[in-house]
Amino acid sequence: MFTKLATDDLDLRELFNASANAYVVFTRDLAIAGCNDAYLRAVGREDREEIVGRPLFDAFPADPASDAYRILATSLSRVLETSQPDHIALIPYNTAKPDEPPLVRYWSATHTPIRNKNGKLIYILQHTVDVTELETLRQRDALSNMAESGVLSRAHAVQTTSAKLSTEIALLRDLFAQAPGFIAVLKGPDHVFELANDAYQILVGRKSLIGRSVAEALPEVVNQGFVDILDDVWKSGQPFVGRAVPVFLRPAVGGEPELRHIDFIYQPIRDAAGVVTGIFVQGHDTSVEWEAQRDLQRQTELLRLAQEGGGFGTYDWDLMSNTVRGTRVFRELFGLAEAPDDIPVPDLMKRIHPEDAARMNAMTSGPSDEIETSHEFRLLLDGRVSWIGARGTIIRDVHNRPERVLGAVHDLTRRKQVEERLDMLARESAHRVKNILTIMQIIVDNTLRRAPSLEAARQSLGERIAALNKAQTRILGGPEECRLTDIVQDTLTIISNLSSRVTIEAGGDAELAPRTGLGVALALHELVTNALKYGALSNADGRVIIGWRVRAEGSEDSALVNLDWCEVGGPPIEESKKGFGSILIRNSLAHDPRGRADWMATPEGVCCQFVFGAKAVTPEQTAGTPRPADGIPGVLPLAPRPSV
Repeated sequence: MFTKLATDDLDLRELFNASANAYVVFTRDLAIAGCNDAYLRAVGREDREEIVGRPLFDAFPADPASDAYRILATSLSRVLETSQPDHIALIPYNTAKPDEPPLVRYWSATHTPIRNKNGKLIYILQHTVDVTELETLRQRDALSNMAESGVLSRAHAVQTTSAKLSTEIALLRDLFAQAPGFIAVLKGPDHVFELANDAYQILVGRKSLIGRSVAEALPEVVNQGFVDILDDVWKSGQPFVGRAVPVFLRPAVGGEPELRHIDFIYQPIRDAAGVVTGIFVQGHDTSVEWEAQRDLQRQTELLRLAQEGGGFGTYDWDLMSNTVRGTRVFRELFGLAEAPDDIPVPDLMKRIHPEDAARMNAMTSGPSDEIETSHEFRLLLDGRVSWIGARGTIIRDVHNRPERVLGAVHDLTRRKQVEERLDMLARESAHRVKNILTIMQIIVDNTLRRAPSLEAARQSLGERIAALNKAQTRILGGPEECRLTDIVQDTLTIISNLSSRVTIEAGGDAELAPRTGLGVALALHELVTNALKYGALSNADGRVIIGWRVRAEGSEDSALVNLDWCEVGGPPIEESKKGFGSILIRNSLAHDPRGRADWMATPEGVCCQFVFGAKAVTPEQTAGTPRPADGIPGVLPLAPRPSV
């Protein structure tokens, strides 16, 4: 049994210094925080003040391009990154003082993280062992050099030293075998396995490696180029570093090769004369990390495809540099396809519509919390207005200060156009219902006042309501093209009781596309309604003249139609009174590149002129076409009309 020692009986500093093993402590910045006496003796220093408090590579300089510097720095960096112990099996390092000749010795080291009570890494403890004599004895033929070196005279000293070294060698073997990374030592130009730790044997899936060459023990790697790389390291004496290198290994005899990804280094081993005698292999199996990275890339690509498929662009706004880096869709939305990666925010603000610029500048100058809510704004690019929807998230630093903004934008232009169209349709529908009710009121009033009897009024009302229904059906449109004369006939049928005050002057006929036919029908219906309510048909003397001309152009069946509506004798119409009806008339042919609808009020009454594309109809095609219904004046020759 062990007797429990009171901590008051222990002086940890004396215990640290009394250890026969060399220890040194580094800070996270790789400055020497302290060391014990054994370490000072090992590195040839007499006073701690020579090294304590100084950076490691200042106290013991090494060329950053040298193997010694790279091996030591890599090991310490790995401890800082992983918070796990790391081991250096063998490293040549010059520990001479700056004013002394170089003294390269061989070392083996273990780097162990030291954590505070909260588990945070605050120091790195290095346990280092000088194995120069062991390496020298291993490389030297003891028998041939016995006489020259005076080994016999040093037999007693060697025997004493061997007892000390035996403990260190056992430790090195344990560290070598249990190291988390795979390690192997290859000797000679054929790369024969001299040592291989447990991790290496697990990686390759076999144990019988010692004494066999790489080509013999691992034949599957020969054609994958690894033996060629080893040959290059052997000949050039330069190390080779591989990152996430794919390798196919066959863990079982006759089994299928398995793909692994490894980080590794082939480090040449040199003798005292600097001649390459072997290669030190060290690395890690990074297959799990590689697969995770591949999955992350796949998910990132899927996210990118989803964003672009949905029309979303994302951005990263660095508040310190006040620049934005965005995806392809983001750059396209802002018209910045040729701009550099980091776009100054003022350049983006120049693209904001002037009516939204002040609001967006106020939102982004802070930035304000409003940026984390959904907001909309307009862009003005080359005279074209587009709508953008956006939302961001403010990322803050450890002091809760805004550091950057991550967000997404998408194009709202089509949605805004649809909303505007729906609003127009809603207003148009309400206006149309109002017009129908007005026409119905006028029809009922005129019919009842002029009918000789109730029976005659009932019959006349039924016929006129049927005519109104037919006209509305035409206005709603259909998939087939329609004749211009049919549209005019259907529209005027609803005022057949006023036929003596309507004159039609036709100059041919034409077939209209469904959308054009609907626009013309709506405009004529609006004009009829306005004439009944306010215009020439609202009094007893006014008249309406409708005329059109069909002019062929381009191909055989292409034509351009000029249609005039003129009112005379009605009450004065003020030009300033432009309600929804006049807007509807002016927009009736907006879809047609050649279309135009002009509306104006003259002293004589309202005049409208329409221009639109159509298909010409030959006289043979119009033969047998029904003329306007009874009560509508016959078609007159086209008279010259004044321009509207």
